[in-house]
Amino acid sequence: MFSVTFAIVLLFFSIVYYYFKSKYFTLHGPIPGIPPHFMFGNLLHCAFLLPGAGSIPDVLLYMRERFGDVYQLWLGSKRMIMINCLEDAQHIFSHRLIYDQGDVFTKNLKIINPHGVICLKGAEFKRHASFTAPLFRRAKILVHFNTITECTDKLLDRWRTQYKDSNEVHLDMIEQSQQLLLGIFGFIAFDYDLQTLEENSGNNKHELTEAFHSFLNTMQIVLQLPTFVARIFWFLNFKARRARTIIDRYVNDMIEHELNSSSEMRSERKRISFIASLVTSLQADEKAEAAKPEEEKKGLSRVEVMNEMIGFLGAGYGTTSTSLIWFIYFMSKNPQIQNQIKKELAEYNGQRISHEQLDSLVYLECVLRELLRLVGPALGTIRTLITDDKLPASGFELKKGESVMISFYALARDKRYWSDLYDLNEFHPERFLYDTEHKNNLSALMAFGGGHRQCMGQDLARLELKLICARLMQFVSFGDGGNEVNSGGYNVTNVNKPKKIGVTVRFD
Repeated sequence: MFSVTFAIVLLFFSIVYYYFKSKYFTLHGPIPGIPPHFMFGNLLHCAFLLPGAGSIPDVLLYMRERFGDVYQLWLGSKRMIMINCLEDAQHIFSHRLIYDQGDVFTKNLKIINPHGVICLKGAEFKRHASFTAPLFRRAKILVHFNTITECTDKLLDRWRTQYKDSNEVHLDMIEQSQQLLLGIFGFIAFDYDLQTLEENSGNNKHELTEAFHSFLNTMQIVLQLPTFVARIFWFLNFKARRARTIIDRYVNDMIEHELNSSSEMRSERKRISFIASLVTSLQADEKAEAAKPEEEKKGLSRVEVMNEMIGFLGAGYGTTSTSLIWFIYFMSKNPQIQNQIKKELAEYNGQRISHEQLDSLVYLECVLRELLRLVGPALGTIRTLITDDKLPASGFELKKGESVMISFYALARDKRYWSDLYDLNEFHPERFLYDTEHKNNLSALMAFGGGHRQCMGQDLARLELKLICARLMQFVSFGDGGNEVNSGGYNVTNVNKPKKIGVTVRFD
């Protein structure tokens, strides 16, 4: 009896094993790639193939060199068809009826933020986008110019108190950059002080601020897990769910505050607060709207507004803070570039600059373009096919349900699309300054994606980054803390952060 039971159990697990292995851990079709290892996909293989490296960016370049423009890459149980050809990437971006938002967003991220616009498709996406996209128009963004400057000045004041020794090496630039961008986000999105820029904020964090950090860390993990594992992880993660409850409570109170304000006050706050603008989209009768087909729905429910605010936080705060961290790193490694920026800013003599003056900072713009080319916050973007298709340049046939990842990281280092004046693996802002013959194909610079699902907040992100960097360079010089603590490298989660950064801070 025992032997029969054992045989049945063994047979069952064997069938399950071979099912998952054939479905999730086996090469499919003629597209080249390395047969994936069970549970680990290709990452384990590449760690052996690239001794001493093994980071995901290194893997992307290695695989492109070995297999060409299109190959299969297994990130754990997730199979991606990697696209490294600009012509194929442009085809994908321009055919929205074939390539829709990636399943990693519409399935994994939807577990914890089901009504955020990044997780939606079809008519539901269009309804949400009609209310969220206008929040990022230029007129709406420029209202926050002084807020960004004031928050940066507050960080500088804190540094003047904390960083008195110009030779001391500081290892907390990642946290400092994150606190600055989170503080700015609080004012722009909520008209609310998250208290991240107070002198003692590192030791006495606000309840909402801690909840944001916990929720964002969970979001990073959920994006990387198989969907069914992500559901279990979220269900069992009581700390993250408690953090989400805290965030929802605060956002709900802010919505109530907006609803209870006078029409004159609400009209004024719409200029400075995303949440005040979104409140005007609230449905008058949620039950009636919920009963309608999606194509006939109007406005957003309260839960949808709350989800959109959480989505803005995850998409905006992490990416811009990461770019700022890389800026600090590259300034510490390239004092000549840092000095050139300071020369461009010298005429303003530490005074606040206007947005017209910010637009005139040509060299700083080249620095930030090079930053986004070399170490953009996202390694790529993902689309999932909703019907079969054939890639025009590489000629590979793709099937409905397959996911493609356009590799921003590889395209930014592809000599077919960039001038050969400078090494593509090195930081040279001059490649944009002296491109008089237009040898750079700027279409390959796609840090914010492309097509109808490109980042809505990219104009705000660019403004924030340029204004913060300009303000820091008016007062501060960053120095190299040494290779041991300031070696860069990659720490890839949902964004591409430096692994080691240690700099000195000297006030000019």
